[in-house]
Amino acid sequence: MELRISSTENIKPSSPTPDHLRSHRLSFIDQLSPRAYLSMILFYSAGASPEHLKKSLSETLTHFYPFAGQFKDSLVVDCDDHGVTFIEAYLTEEDMSEVIQQAKANILEQLIPCKPHESTRVEHNLIVQVNYFGCGGMAIGICFHHKIADAATAANFLKTWGLHARGAGAGDTNDFKHVVYDSNSIFPAQDLPDMSVNLGLGLFSLDPVVKRFTIEGEKIASLREKVVKAEPYLDRPSRVEVVSSVILGALLAAYGGLRDDDEEFSIPPPKNVTAIFAVNLRKRMNPPLPEQSFGNISSAAFLNLQIDGEKKINHSSLAGQLRQSIRMVDDQFVRKLYAEGEILNILKAVEAQGSPKSKKVFVISSWCKMPFYEADFGWGKPVSVGVGARFTDAAVLVDSCETDGIEAWVGLSKQDMARFEQHLGVLAYTS
Repeated sequence: MELRISSTENIKPSSPTPDHLRSHRLSFIDQLSPRAYLSMILFYSAGASPEHLKKSLSETLTHFYPFAGQFKDSLVVDCDDHGVTFIEAYLTEEDMSEVIQQAKANILEQLIPCKPHESTRVEHNLIVQVNYFGCGGMAIGICFHHKIADAATAANFLKTWGLHARGAGAGDTNDFKHVVYDSNSIFPAQDLPDMSVNLGLGLFSLDPVVKRFTIEGEKIASLREKVVKAEPYLDRPSRVEVVSSVILGALLAAYGGLRDDDEEFSIPPPKNVTAIFAVNLRKRMNPPLPEQSFGNISSAAFLNLQIDGEKKINHSSLAGQLRQSIRMVDDQFVRKLYAEGEILNILKAVEAQGSPKSKKVFVISSWCKMPFYEADFGWGKPVSVGVGARFTDAAVLVDSCETDGIEAWVGLSKQDMARFEQHLGVLAYTS
């Protein structure tokens, strides 16, 4: 794919950040987030002029001012209105619909302005790359510094940018007064051991295979009904929970050593997998935090699973176990986890499991119901939302555009992916 960079520009907030807001302190959860980029791509069937996007981006930065700042040290962002990088790119020979359909990682990563796996090069808090296709389509690739933003923050930023682009956000500041929430007051920063500095960086890599698997809404609904019948003592599971059960079922088979006779392996198959599920805390805190709250306001639910290549995978049981694990993550659980430092002991244990000796760690992050598809810049909502990073032993779940379906972006080693995508559950429910 031939991509031409037309211009690179620094965009500053349209209004200066007040002095009393100049220092943005990281929370304990921010500290534990990886020093890497969180990236996504929004595809549109048509686009607007770069100047219109730059102007509305400048207006949006006045509400999300830490993005336009610079790290003063490891715990403080100096909100000095330094600005963000805006890149304008053109792909005159490419058809956007084919790029979306093929969903090849080596193509998609050219549409984002960063390499998420290159953690040592995280120099900017926000970078934007607007890609114009010859067919008239447009893709906005955007990278957020993960130390100060989670996926919910990213989605709310994009939605707000769209509001300003349409002129809908200019006069109502009440919608934005709670954007930058002081989560440090709930989860104060702490002195951390060295192991915390690189937590999560193992997810980002050039080596794994990342593929998109789509599960249609009808099949998800059927799966939910099956779980209810098989596990009547449980409430009806969510879309994300049943899709995650399909992924975990195939994952257990992939990790479990269902291998061809002629393959040679230098390491034995793992015996256990720790599944980690990212959980948005905004509605789970007491009292609830504003939905548009800025920062990493998320925790994790942990599920330990035994890998048994001889045992039939039970999706209903997996969905039930997952639901119970996620339900445990409430206000009391989270405050104890972070206030008493218990999370560090858990993460140390998980980090020790990350070796390929006997245990595996797999991370699932759901972007479902986050307002990515509400990022309307005046020419309509996105026709697709993609993930621009390569990652290993992880999955990102994204809503499909027009249905109740879910797109699962799964990253595994080449060896594990070959077994994963041939699992009966994946073949039966995905396309």
